Amino acid sequence: MRNVKWILICLFVLAGFVKVNAQAVKLWETGEIYDRPESAAYDSKRDCLYISNCNGEVKTGTSYGHNSVSKADIKGNILEFDFVKNLTKPTGICIFDDKLYIVERFGVVIYDLDANKIADRIYIKTMNFLNDITVDPEGVIYVSESDTNVIYRIKDKNVEKWLDSREIGRPNGVLYDDGKLIVGVNSDNCLKAVNIADKKVTNIAHLGPGIIDGIKKCGDGYLVSLCMGNLYLVKPTGELTELINTRDPQIYIADFEYIPDKELIVIPTLKNKKLLGYKYSPTN
Repeated sequence: MRNVKWILICLFVLAGFVKVNAQAVKLWETGEIYDRPESAAYDSKRDCLYISNCNGEVKTGTSYGHNSVSKADIKGNILEFDFVKNLTKPTGICIFDDKLYIVERFGVVIYDLDANKIADRIYIKTMNFLNDITVDPEGVIYVSESDTNVIYRIKDKNVEKWLDSREIGRPNGVLYDDGKLIVGVNSDNCLKAVNIADKKVTNIAHLGPGIIDGIKKCGDGYLVSLCMGNLYLVKPTGELTELINTRDPQIYIADFEYIPDKELIVIPTLKNKKLLGYKYSPTN
């Protein structure tokens, strides 16, 4: 009996040194009300979401300008389906300085949220698949091209092929973080960091089979999705913790949004045509 007590005491003490990451808990699910939702962004000033609808293939002029970005409340209910109109297969979106940045097939659309109108269109001369977007604190834009090895940089409206390297082959998700560009690299299924100053590429973690899609900052690490239905917490050490798995019901996890103040993850599900909301409270 005494030995059992000592074992229990030792287990209790050891438990104090083990960090347990709580799994994300599903809160809500919309109906199939979106048109292939690909990316979500939270507007803290207006307490709402923007969702890109990227349905359709751009093969002929008949499909140009037929898509939009929707505005929704924080439970995914649509407030205005065609909030930003006349877009062509929009994918990645993000908010910076009260403007919504939208990737479409021809470049980047900048929507002024205060003026409620398109402020600018920046064209990128490529026929390849422009995908995700991030903006640094100085307003410099980075855009991934997912069927090549290229990341574009747009500074003062000047477009350049900032990085063209096999080290970042088939890049999808991009996120600026403290002098680094965090990139989901699908040629080798790795999350990588690119030093902005010298373009040196380092590996953070290998995520296994699947397409790396959304990336969001979370504490000292990142939340990262594989679009086939996994969402991970990735620590700087490369340690992975699976928070959500929707592969079995075949629900996609595309370019999600994470709202730390609300402990909320919002997931666009692509062909499933809906949004999912999960509560997530990281333990550090």
